[in-house]
Amino acid sequence: MNLAIDTFPPERFGRVSGSRCTPVVPKRDAKTGMITLAKELAKERFFGFYDEASTWQMEHGKMGEYWAFEHFKEHYNEAIEKGVFGHDTDTAWSTDAELPEYGVDFKCPTTLDGFLNYIFDGISDYEYNQCQFYMYKRNKPKWVIAPFLIETQKMTDNGLTYPIASHERMVLIEVYPSQEWRDKFELNLPFVIEQRDTFLEMLKLKFTK
Repeated sequence: MNLAIDTFPPERFGRVSGSRCTPVVPKRDAKTGMITLAKELAKERFFGFYDEASTWQMEHGKMGEYWAFEHFKEHYNEAIEKGVFGHDTDTAWSTDAELPEYGVDFKCPTTLDGFLNYIFDGISDYEYNQCQFYMYKRNKPKWVIAPFLIETQKMTDNGLTYPIASHERMVLIEVYPSQEWRDKFELNLPFVIEQRDTFLEMLKLKFTK
């Protein structure tokens, strides 16, 4: 399914976001991912269009965020509030939830293994970068990844439940700011934006009459 411009705030188009900041902070000194990202940003800014492949896993995640928020509020901190959308010249962010002291990003695994892997293995590089980005932009001293286990629609339709008590269905993984991450992001972001603008000019030459 392709999502048109009215699906997202127009300020999001053409800006680096938390969900796509990983290419800006590569583990190796490689610019391939940055250039690919720059092409995507140029396309979005010019056409006002965002290609998104909607899957049942994504729909599960969107549905689960509501219940994850309510679970966190009941079991951890009732002061939690819905997240915010914001942007500046080159970046945009949309957080799941925030408190004065920290922010929260909910994850809704679609399998028991996926949930337990957060306990066994922690978070992915992608999720770590998301947290660093949000702390950087929201000026928070901590961010929390909160995986929440909720039955899939197929499980619910077939009367299946996970063998974990409801009050134990969330894991909290804390992430703290990294100056090294921030330095790398600030170093590489201008290159991404420069490349975006170069590709944007190419699109203007091709499609503007």
